[in-house]
Amino acid sequence: MSPQILHKLTDHVGSVNAGIFDSTGEYIITGGQDKTIRLRNAQSGRLVQEYEGHGWAMQDLVVSSDSARLASCGGDRSVFLWDIETAQVCRKFTQHQQRVDCVAIGGGSSASSVVVSGSFDKTVMVWDARSSQRTPMQTLRESRDGVSSVCLVDGNKIVAGSIDGSVRTYDIRAGKLLTDDLGCSVVSVRYLSSGVRESKDPMSCLLVGCMDGSIQLLEQHTGASLGVFTGHKCAEYRIRCDANTESIVSGSEDHYVYLWDISTNINGTAGGGFSSRLSGHGGIVNTAVFHPHASTNESKRNSILSTAADGSVIIWK
Repeated sequence: MSPQILHKLTDHVGSVNAGIFDSTGEYIITGGQDKTIRLRNAQSGRLVQEYEGHGWAMQDLVVSSDSARLASCGGDRSVFLWDIETAQVCRKFTQHQQRVDCVAIGGGSSASSVVVSGSFDKTVMVWDARSSQRTPMQTLRESRDGVSSVCLVDGNKIVAGSIDGSVRTYDIRAGKLLTDDLGCSVVSVRYLSSGVRESKDPMSCLLVGCMDGSIQLLEQHTGASLGVFTGHKCAEYRIRCDANTESIVSGSEDHYVYLWDISTNINGTAGGGFSSRLSGHGGIVNTAVFHPHASTNESKRNSILSTAADGSVIIWK
């Protein structure tokens, strides 16, 4: 059975560029053009907290694994690190020269000791959230165009997707760089910590969304393709996708949320085509993500969050 609308929320003004579940799945966090971040109960849709401080449109959000810290970034060239409970800004990072499009958080034994940001200025910056230092620990300048998506893996690896068509994996500890050239602009990268059932190495898969209207599933270490998923529209805008061990979900420029079954596509029976398409938004769907326990909890399998350019946020069940 396809997911159904549990709540449709319309209190954001303008495009909602980012939406995530917290690590427990009990809350959703959204932000966008109106510069406001909203924390809501995922089951009831009730507004719990608002976070204000950005001076321009919000571009991305990420929450720490312990759900204590929230990082946000936007068109004001800034990255904010928030205390989720108090809605206070813990740190503000301001060294990027252009819009900051993506952010990640993590780091070793601490859930929020390292913040990574990617910008339209073609750089990835690595920040020590525990230090009072105002400059980044490291600046990575290999991208030839804007950095659209970043992931922090195991505290010492950074995966960055770029409009230049490459996915770069930096092993900070070993000082190594692995580059996968996909030949089309990359707008979304997800590291699949639980892998997929068909992968030989289930802990090292990357889900990559491209502006040629494809989503590619890659083995991280080798860059080998496990499958290519098509049917949605991604040609002009940054459309975010996500996956669990069995399915892929993505927004689309044609106002739908798309779902693909991984196993049937990898085994060649579906030819990369989508399994279902969900309607409910009235604008470009910027982001679609699964509940963090969708792979392990049967009751959460259809739980999805999507956000759109028409200002709508939908919680699916």
